Amino acid sequence: MATLDLPALIDIHVHLREPGGTHKEDFSSGTAAALAGGIVAVLDMPNNTPPLVDEDTLGDKIRLASRSARCDFAFYMGASSDNAAAPTVGPHVVGLKMYLDETYGPLRVASLPTVMAHFRSWPRNRPIAAHAEGLSSAIAIGLAQLYDRRLHLCHVSRKAEIELVRRAKEKGTSITCEVAPHHLFLTEEDAKELGSLARTRPPLGTQEDNEALWANLEVIDAVASDHAPHTIAEKQSDDPPSGVPGLETTLPLL
Repeated sequence: MATLDLPALIDIHVHLREPGGTHKEDFSSGTAAALAGGIVAVLDMPNNTPPLVDEDTLGDKIRLASRSARCDFAFYMGASSDNAAAPTVGPHVVGLKMYLDETYGPLRVASLPTVMAHFRSWPRNRPIAAHAEGLSSAIAIGLAQLYDRRLHLCHVSRKAEIELVRRAKEKGTSITCEVAPHHLFLTEEDAKELGSLARTRPPLGTQEDNEALWANLEVIDAVASDHAPHTIAEKQSDDPPSGVPGLETTLPLL
């Protein structure tokens, strides 16, 4: 059997469930899944319970991960309505995650003055990673240009969004973007068959959206799993949460 040697991967967008959701996953099981999938470092998002928004919650999360994680890790701080004035940074903090559209938990930032305050105060040497869909993507790009900040657009999933990223890069904007495997390999037609198991945020797009992502691979800086596990009971409930696991499947799919 032929062997193909590849460098190990870094997954820059995962939602490990500790603290607050360890019935779904903890740092031990989540990072074991990462290693099984060929991933040796994960960048974890802040929308846990409690959310990662200050020095206290950062310290707690570092202690939990240091105790049981099986691979390297780092975290995004969460942008909230009251933490723009004093950003929390440190060796385990890779950037600021700003939720500009529908999300679970208390971290959605819906006030323009608050969003502007974060763009003004966040350190220039770390990116702002935005959950921005549709029109919010244009707003985030515009603010990054106005405030001269590094912007990373998470899980780009629509034709208009990837075209906007391409145009922004052509204009010299300091912007990167990622796409998730489920947006590369599935569409809204698959969602009809998979039902609640395919519920994600952003939702699966059209065939045209899917084809646009593949046609613009040179514009995409990373494939990130957006790993977000739930129990089967939760996904089959009357109000199923968004998110699918991806740490063990991203590399085999690609």
